[in-house]
Amino acid sequence: MTTVDGSLRPAARVLHSDDEAVAAAHELAAVWRELGPLRDQDRAVPRTELALLARSGLLAMTVPKRFGGPGLGTGTLTRVFAILSAADAALAQVPQNHFGALYGLDLEDDDDERKAFFLAEAIAGARFGNAGHERGKGGRSLPKTTIVDDGDGYRINGSKSFCTGALTAQWVPVSAAHPDGWLATAILPQGTPGLVILEDWDAFGQRATVSGSAELTDSWVPSRYVFNQSGRRKPDTAFRYTRSQLTHAAIQLGIAEEVLARADRLDTGTLAPAVAGRFRAWRDDLELEIAATAALVARAAALIDEVVAAGRATADSALGVGIAVDEAKCLAYDLGPAATDGFVEFLDAGYTDAEPGFDRHWRNARTHSLHDPIRWRRHYVGDFHLNGTPPPFMKWLLESAGDAPL
Repeated sequence: MTTVDGSLRPAARVLHSDDEAVAAAHELAAVWRELGPLRDQDRAVPRTELALLARSGLLAMTVPKRFGGPGLGTGTLTRVFAILSAADAALAQVPQNHFGALYGLDLEDDDDERKAFFLAEAIAGARFGNAGHERGKGGRSLPKTTIVDDGDGYRINGSKSFCTGALTAQWVPVSAAHPDGWLATAILPQGTPGLVILEDWDAFGQRATVSGSAELTDSWVPSRYVFNQSGRRKPDTAFRYTRSQLTHAAIQLGIAEEVLARADRLDTGTLAPAVAGRFRAWRDDLELEIAATAALVARAAALIDEVVAAGRATADSALGVGIAVDEAKCLAYDLGPAATDGFVEFLDAGYTDAEPGFDRHWRNARTHSLHDPIRWRRHYVGDFHLNGTPPPFMKWLLESAGDAPL
């Protein structure tokens, strides 16, 4: 397929079923498991690993059938994320925002032509990055990045941070504020003049996300690539946000599943009898905690698919999904770091020789767990169940003009 800039892109696999997607995830994970430690050590941009993701067909797994995709459900999506995360959680986080961007296209009810164009890009293996975050309070709802009219398009100026996946993506969604008071999502092709994505990501863990910053200087984008977010239905906007968050829980779940697999390979004969007994008890507890977290992830996924099948979110269904996702994340964000911490307690210094690269799982779990203020999410979930109070951000989404960034 020829890309926007005229270059050729290798054809992506076409997936047709849940089983095919899971099998493709296992195939990709096998390669990521080998290459992940190298990328973590040399901090090189994981272009090869992400090119394999593009060709796997997984980037299109949620594209609806009416647009030529397999239309796979959220349960399969989260299973795929867990499988990939078990191999390398940093690489697995890269496509999280890609699916968030695809969900955002669902909000364009009367714009099938533009929607079809971008979904066809995903089917062909193109990936959407992320340039929506800005430092400082209000960066999400009131971006300082500006977009102004310029001929049959727009000019964008501003700075973005935490741009996960943008450096290697074919498309970069950018949130910006128009002087007329509306918020825009502009989906810029990689290589757009004035768009510079910096390799300034220097992290303790999750190194391969390359979540650096971006600068936009008089970047021009045609109007067909710009979406005006005013007038969107509030419940749909809220649902889109919460829907995209569940994959984060699956990332931590995958890390814990990898720890369990490594624990089952550990030769307990090298442990003192008392330590071996404690290890077996810890291992069994971990298996139960993984099962509980997986159940909450599956429950939230099922609720999401119910809303998708209904065709419309309501305030109640969006809030219900939001609470279910937060419940899953509360367990998952504790599970990953606790699993890696617990396993390390039973290891001696020679373990890494037999199982190279394990330290990155520990660092990735801890770094990713800081992605959200989970201590607050616990409070919000409890406040909702006890007092019926919606979480603040969900309340803002449901009461705003539907102008949250894509």
